[in-house]
Amino acid sequence: MRKLPMILFILMIAGCGTAEPNMNSGSLKISKDVKYGEADYQKIIEPSNELGWKLLPVVEPNEEGNRFISSPSLFMALSMVHYGADGVTEDEILNVLEVPGMDAKELNQANASLMNLLASDSEAIQLSIGNSIWLNKSYQFQEDFAKNNEDYFNAKIEEIDVTDNESVDRINGWVEDSTNGKIKEMMEAPLDPKLVTVLLNAIYFKGDWQYPFEEEGTSEQDFHLVDGTLKKMPLMTLYEELSYLETDDFQAVSLPYGEGEMAMKVFLPKEGTSLSDFEKSLTGENWDKWNETSQDMEGTLQLPKFQLEYEVELNDALKGLGMASAFDRFTAEFPQMVKKENEELFISKVKQKTFLDVNEKGTEAAAATSIEIVEESGSSELTFEMIVDRPFFITIEDVETGLILFMGAIKEPMAGK
Repeated sequence: MRKLPMILFILMIAGCGTAEPNMNSGSLKISKDVKYGEADYQKIIEPSNELGWKLLPVVEPNEEGNRFISSPSLFMALSMVHYGADGVTEDEILNVLEVPGMDAKELNQANASLMNLLASDSEAIQLSIGNSIWLNKSYQFQEDFAKNNEDYFNAKIEEIDVTDNESVDRINGWVEDSTNGKIKEMMEAPLDPKLVTVLLNAIYFKGDWQYPFEEEGTSEQDFHLVDGTLKKMPLMTLYEELSYLETDDFQAVSLPYGEGEMAMKVFLPKEGTSLSDFEKSLTGENWDKWNETSQDMEGTLQLPKFQLEYEVELNDALKGLGMASAFDRFTAEFPQMVKKENEELFISKVKQKTFLDVNEKGTEAAAATSIEIVEESGSSELTFEMIVDRPFFITIEDVETGLILFMGAIKEPMAGK
């Protein structure tokens, strides 16, 4: 019987920096002047995951009741904004990022280290991360703010005319290119005439299963919705030795991509336990315990073949997590951002859009986060059976670092093409 391979970490970064996004490019042009330690990324793995654990339960679901977010996308976008903040606003951003007291240089180095770590590719896996900043041409960035984001985050900086709808097309074009066409309408025309800048992060992932599902094993079956009704969904079937965990409350299985360097984890609450109940147990401590107690086991998995699109405005959620001052023009402090006296800059909108496609071959996922800133004058003999025919929870993560790129609570999956 096949055993899971030694875990390696081979991913690809593309579409970053001052060059036009290129999904097939493995280059990462972090400035040669940037100094950081190879292991600095470890300082932000748990904080990024913790941000996700806290954010997912409080964001609004879509029409089907689904939620699917990327905490690293938000983490990186807020890290770029952080360099322009001061005072209480700076402290609140650091607290939301779960890195209280970390100075700007340390945070920048950790982000650069993480991006550098992800800067390789695999035939079976693509992972691209891009950052860009779009500045109202009536303003100028302070030199340190611009250089910091270009050097540490490889951010593309562009000037725009906020009165010209073509600027919206340019921004959306960058997002579409950086997500391989999966996210298209990030910004809407017309732009706010008081807009000073938009900071964007985009993440694109595509991975082939290490153990693909056979298409002939996919069949229409009943999926149990929260209200008790049934919905016909295509469920894929796989019999394989996988990392598996079962508790009194849920079943969980890990599906590796490529050679095992990344994986999707699927959590299925037991009958009588709701998805909401399961989400309450999502903590960093429990996550580590579940990972440690999983064991390789042969079994049968049935998993919906589905697609999902999700969009959420994060203002209220971030305020609830303790970042209120940044959204208030009377209390926000962003003195390190633009060259203008007596400016009253504040965040008007934080938005994230995500996409997910799960099929027999693998998974495709994308996320884009925008921040708009405006001015106001077991044992192998054991077996398991896991039929995901009711609401479930998933993550897509890098195995070596433990960074969770995407997480979602799926109440009603929509059939994929």
